[in-house]
Amino acid sequence: MQAVPRRRLAHLQRLAQHPAERRKAGQFLIEGAVLLNDALDAGLPVNEVLLERGRAGDAEKAAAERARGEGAVCAEVGDGTLARIGASVTPPPILAVAGIPGGGVSEASAEGFSLAAVEIADPSNAGALLRCAEGAGASEVVFAGNCVDPWGPKVVRASAGSVFRLPPRREPDAAAFLHSLNQAGRQVIATASNRGNPYYEFSYDKGAAILMGNETHGLPEAIESCVTDWVHIPLSGSTESLNVAMAAAVICFEARRQGASR
Repeated sequence: MQAVPRRRLAHLQRLAQHPAERRKAGQFLIEGAVLLNDALDAGLPVNEVLLERGRAGDAEKAAAERARGEGAVCAEVGDGTLARIGASVTPPPILAVAGIPGGGVSEASAEGFSLAAVEIADPSNAGALLRCAEGAGASEVVFAGNCVDPWGPKVVRASAGSVFRLPPRREPDAAAFLHSLNQAGRQVIATASNRGNPYYEFSYDKGAAILMGNETHGLPEAIESCVTDWVHIPLSGSTESLNVAMAAAVICFEARRQGASR
Protein backbone atom coordinates (compact mmCIF):
# COMPACT_ATOMS: atom_id res chain seq x y z
CA MET A 1 0.00 0.00 0.00
CA GLN A 2 1.13 3.54 -0.71
CA ALA A 3 2.39 5.95 1.94
CA VAL A 4 0.24 9.04 2.50
CA PRO A 5 1.97 12.43 2.14
CA ARG A 6 1.57 14.83 5.05
CA ARG A 7 -0.10 17.42 2.83
CA ARG A 8 -2.72 14.83 1.89
CA LEU A 9 -3.48 14.14 5.54
CA ALA A 10 -3.85 17.89 6.07
CA HIS A 11 -6.37 17.96 3.22
CA LEU A 12 -8.36 15.12 4.81
CA GLN A 13 -8.37 17.03 8.08
CA ARG A 14 -9.88 20.02 6.29
CA LEU A 15 -12.50 17.75 4.70
CA ALA A 16 -13.42 16.50 8.17
CA GLN A 17 -13.72 19.93 9.71
CA HIS A 18 -14.86 22.44 7.07
CA PRO A 19 -18.03 22.32 4.94
CA ALA A 20 -16.53 24.85 2.51
CA GLU A 21 -13.61 22.50 1.85
CA ARG A 22 -16.00 19.62 1.17
CA ARG A 23 -17.99 21.73 -1.28
CA LYS A 24 -14.84 22.99 -2.99
CA ALA A 25 -13.36 19.50 -3.37
CA GLY A 26 -16.66 17.77 -4.07
CA GLN A 27 -15.61 15.10 -1.56
CA PHE A 28 -16.56 13.87 1.89
CA LEU A 29 -15.32 11.29 4.42
CA ILE A 30 -16.74 7.87 5.27
CA GLU A 31 -15.77 6.12 8.52
CA GLY A 32 -15.94 2.38 9.10
CA ALA A 33 -16.28 -0.75 7.00
CA VAL A 34 -20.08 -0.92 7.23
CA LEU A 35 -20.60 2.61 5.90
CA LEU A 36 -17.94 2.10 3.23
CA ASN A 37 -19.76 -1.00 1.97
CA ASP A 38 -23.05 0.91 2.07
CA ALA A 39 -21.50 3.64 -0.09
CA LEU A 40 -20.16 1.10 -2.57
CA ASP A 41 -23.54 -0.65 -2.67
CA ALA A 42 -25.13 2.71 -3.50
CA GLY A 43 -22.70 3.26 -6.37
CA LEU A 44 -20.87 6.24 -4.88
CA PRO A 45 -17.41 6.92 -6.34
CA VAL A 46 -14.90 6.03 -3.61
CA ASN A 47 -11.56 7.61 -4.44
CA GLU A 48 -9.30 6.71 -1.53
CA VAL A 49 -9.15 4.40 1.48
CA LEU A 50 -6.88 4.63 4.53
CA LEU A 51 -6.30 1.63 6.82
CA GLU A 52 -4.74 2.15 10.23
CA ARG A 53 -1.83 -0.21 10.80
CA GLY A 54 -2.32 -2.67 13.65
CA ARG A 55 -6.01 -1.90 14.18
CA ALA A 56 -7.66 -2.86 10.91
CA GLY A 57 -9.36 -6.26 11.06
CA ASP A 58 -10.70 -8.61 8.44
CA ALA A 59 -13.86 -6.56 7.83
CA GLU A 60 -11.87 -3.38 7.20
CA LYS A 61 -9.37 -5.13 4.94
CA ALA A 62 -12.16 -6.75 2.93
CA ALA A 63 -13.91 -3.40 2.47
CA ALA A 64 -10.65 -1.80 1.39
CA GLU A 65 -10.02 -4.56 -1.15
CA ARG A 66 -13.53 -4.16 -2.50
CA ALA A 67 -12.99 -0.41 -2.89
CA ARG A 68 -9.61 -1.02 -4.55
CA GLY A 69 -11.33 -3.35 -7.02
CA GLU A 70 -13.66 -0.48 -7.93
CA GLY A 71 -10.81 1.97 -8.53
CA ALA A 72 -9.96 3.43 -5.12
CA VAL A 73 -6.37 4.09 -4.07
CA CYS A 74 -5.60 2.32 -0.78
CA ALA A 75 -2.93 3.29 1.73
CA GLU A 76 -1.83 2.29 5.22
CA VAL A 77 -1.24 4.83 7.98
CA GLY A 78 0.26 4.61 11.44
CA ASP A 79 -1.57 4.15 14.72
CA GLY A 80 -3.39 7.32 15.82
CA THR A 81 -3.36 8.97 12.38
CA LEU A 82 -7.11 8.78 11.81
CA ALA A 83 -7.81 10.33 15.23
CA ARG A 84 -5.59 13.28 14.26
CA ILE A 85 -7.59 13.82 11.09
CA GLY A 86 -10.47 14.55 13.43
CA ALA A 87 -13.56 13.02 11.83
CA SER A 88 -14.38 11.52 15.24
CA VAL A 89 -12.73 11.20 18.65
CA THR A 90 -12.41 7.40 18.56
CA PRO A 91 -12.49 6.59 14.84
CA PRO A 92 -12.77 3.12 13.35
CA PRO A 93 -9.56 1.87 11.71
CA ILE A 94 -10.69 2.64 8.15
CA LEU A 95 -11.45 5.97 6.51
CA ALA A 96 -12.56 6.55 2.92
CA VAL A 97 -12.87 9.58 0.67
CA ALA A 98 -15.83 9.63 -1.71
CA GLY A 99 -17.29 12.05 -4.24
CA ILE A 100 -20.39 13.97 -3.21
CA PRO A 101 -23.24 12.86 -5.49
CA GLY A 102 -25.21 15.43 -7.42
CA GLY A 103 -28.26 16.87 -5.71
CA GLY A 104 -30.61 17.79 -8.53
CA VAL A 105 -34.39 17.85 -8.32
CA SER A 106 -35.76 14.34 -7.98
CA GLU A 107 -37.84 13.22 -10.93
CA ALA A 108 -39.96 11.24 -8.45
CA SER A 109 -40.78 14.25 -6.27
CA ALA A 110 -44.20 14.69 -7.86
CA GLU A 111 -45.04 11.05 -7.10
CA GLY A 112 -43.89 10.91 -3.49
CA PHE A 113 -43.60 13.37 -0.64
CA SER A 114 -40.51 15.44 0.07
CA LEU A 115 -38.96 16.08 3.47
CA ALA A 116 -37.47 19.55 3.78
CA ALA A 117 -35.11 20.24 6.69
CA VAL A 118 -35.18 24.02 7.22
CA GLU A 119 -32.25 25.43 9.19
CA ILE A 120 -31.64 22.18 11.09
CA ALA A 121 -28.49 22.69 13.16
CA ASP A 122 -27.75 19.42 14.95
CA PRO A 123 -25.86 16.76 12.95
CA SER A 124 -27.50 13.87 14.81
CA ASN A 125 -30.96 15.24 14.02
CA ALA A 126 -30.00 15.77 10.38
CA GLY A 127 -28.84 12.17 10.08
CA ALA A 128 -31.98 10.89 11.80
CA LEU A 129 -34.14 12.92 9.40
CA LEU A 130 -32.39 11.25 6.46
CA ARG A 131 -33.04 7.81 7.96
CA CYS A 132 -36.66 8.73 8.58
CA ALA A 133 -37.13 9.99 5.02
CA GLU A 134 -35.67 6.85 3.47
CA GLY A 135 -37.62 4.55 5.79
CA ALA A 136 -40.91 6.30 5.11
CA GLY A 137 -40.41 6.23 1.35
CA ALA A 138 -39.79 9.93 0.69
CA SER A 139 -38.82 10.80 -2.87
CA GLU A 140 -36.31 13.45 -1.86
CA VAL A 141 -34.75 15.29 1.06
CA VAL A 142 -33.93 18.98 0.85
CA PHE A 143 -31.65 20.87 3.24
CA ALA A 144 -32.93 24.44 3.02
CA GLY A 145 -31.53 27.65 4.46
CA ASN A 146 -28.67 27.73 6.93
CA CYS A 147 -28.61 23.98 7.64
CA VAL A 148 -25.84 21.78 8.94
CA ASP A 149 -23.81 20.28 6.08
CA PRO A 150 -25.38 16.89 5.23
CA TRP A 151 -21.97 15.58 4.14
CA GLY A 152 -20.22 16.29 7.45
CA PRO A 153 -18.84 13.21 9.25
CA LYS A 154 -21.36 13.35 12.11
CA VAL A 155 -24.34 13.55 9.76
CA VAL A 156 -23.00 10.73 7.58
CA ARG A 157 -22.59 8.50 10.65
CA ALA A 158 -26.01 9.39 12.06
CA SER A 159 -27.70 8.69 8.73
CA ALA A 160 -26.53 5.04 8.86
CA GLY A 161 -26.08 5.03 5.09
CA SER A 162 -29.35 6.76 4.15
CA VAL A 163 -27.39 9.78 2.91
CA PHE A 164 -25.88 7.54 0.21
CA ARG A 165 -29.16 6.04 -0.96
CA LEU A 166 -31.26 9.21 -0.76
CA PRO A 167 -28.72 12.01 -1.33
CA PRO A 168 -30.10 15.34 -0.14
CA ARG A 169 -29.97 18.48 -2.21
CA ARG A 170 -29.17 21.91 -0.81
CA GLU A 171 -31.32 25.01 -1.22
CA PRO A 172 -29.46 27.90 0.47
CA ASP A 173 -32.41 30.29 0.01
CA ALA A 174 -35.25 28.61 1.91
CA ALA A 175 -37.81 31.30 1.02
CA ALA A 176 -37.10 31.04 -2.71
CA PHE A 177 -37.27 27.25 -2.55
CA LEU A 178 -40.62 27.23 -0.76
CA HIS A 179 -42.00 29.90 -3.07
CA SER A 180 -41.13 27.64 -6.01
CA LEU A 181 -43.19 24.88 -4.38
CA ASN A 182 -46.10 27.29 -4.03
CA GLN A 183 -45.77 28.25 -7.68
CA ALA A 184 -45.86 24.58 -8.65
CA GLY A 185 -49.06 24.06 -6.64
CA ARG A 186 -47.38 21.70 -4.16
CA GLN A 187 -48.86 21.09 -0.72
CA VAL A 188 -46.44 22.58 1.85
CA ILE A 189 -47.04 21.17 5.34
CA ALA A 190 -45.53 22.33 8.64
CA THR A 191 -46.07 21.36 12.27
CA ALA A 192 -46.74 23.59 15.25
CA SER A 193 -48.25 23.05 18.69
CA ASN A 194 -52.05 23.23 18.61
CA ARG A 195 -52.07 24.69 15.10
CA GLY A 196 -54.10 23.19 12.28
CA ASN A 197 -55.53 19.68 12.28
CA PRO A 198 -54.17 16.70 14.19
CA TYR A 199 -51.68 15.04 11.86
CA TYR A 200 -53.83 11.91 11.48
CA GLU A 201 -56.93 13.88 10.43
CA PHE A 202 -55.14 15.58 7.55
CA SER A 203 -54.96 14.33 3.92
CA TYR A 204 -51.43 14.22 2.49
CA ASP A 205 -51.16 14.59 -1.28
CA LYS A 206 -48.59 12.87 -3.44
CA GLY A 207 -45.89 15.44 -4.03
CA ALA A 208 -46.46 17.07 -0.62
CA ALA A 209 -43.49 18.81 1.01
CA ILE A 210 -43.20 18.21 4.77
CA LEU A 211 -41.20 20.92 6.52
CA MET A 212 -39.17 20.45 9.70
CA GLY A 213 -37.73 23.59 11.27
CA ASN A 214 -34.83 24.47 13.54
CA GLU A 215 -34.68 22.53 16.81
CA THR A 216 -34.93 25.68 18.96
CA HIS A 217 -36.62 28.33 16.85
CA GLY A 218 -38.80 26.31 14.49
CA LEU A 219 -39.50 27.74 11.05
CA PRO A 220 -38.40 31.32 10.31
CA GLU A 221 -41.32 33.74 10.35
CA ALA A 222 -40.31 34.97 6.90
CA ILE A 223 -41.28 31.66 5.30
CA GLU A 224 -44.47 30.88 7.25
CA SER A 225 -46.50 32.53 4.49
CA CYS A 226 -45.33 29.73 2.15
CA VAL A 227 -46.94 27.07 4.33
CA THR A 228 -50.24 25.90 2.84
CA ASP A 229 -51.29 23.60 5.71
CA TRP A 230 -50.44 23.25 9.41
CA VAL A 231 -50.77 20.08 11.45
CA HIS A 232 -49.99 19.24 15.05
CA ILE A 233 -49.15 16.13 17.05
CA PRO A 234 -51.46 15.85 20.10
CA LEU A 235 -49.35 15.13 23.20
CA SER A 236 -50.29 13.78 26.61
CA GLY A 237 -49.09 14.77 30.05
CA SER A 238 -46.72 17.69 30.47
CA THR A 239 -44.76 17.03 27.28
CA GLU A 240 -44.57 20.26 25.26
CA SER A 241 -42.91 19.00 22.10
CA LEU A 242 -41.07 16.14 20.43
CA ASN A 243 -37.53 16.03 19.13
CA VAL A 244 -37.55 17.19 15.49
CA ALA A 245 -36.57 13.76 14.18
CA MET A 246 -39.29 12.07 16.24
CA ALA A 247 -41.87 14.54 14.97
CA ALA A 248 -40.73 13.96 11.40
CA ALA A 249 -41.12 10.21 11.84
CA VAL A 250 -44.70 10.61 13.08
CA ILE A 251 -45.71 12.84 10.16
CA CYS A 252 -43.77 11.01 7.43
CA PHE A 253 -45.09 7.58 8.33
CA GLU A 254 -48.64 8.93 8.41
CA ALA A 255 -48.06 10.31 4.91
CA ARG A 256 -46.79 6.89 3.89
CA ARG A 257 -49.81 5.16 5.46
CA GLN A 258 -52.08 7.37 3.38
CA GLY A 259 -50.19 6.51 0.21
CA ALA A 260 -48.29 9.75 -0.29
CA SER A 261 -44.95 7.95 -0.46
CA ARG A 262 -43.58 6.87 -3.82
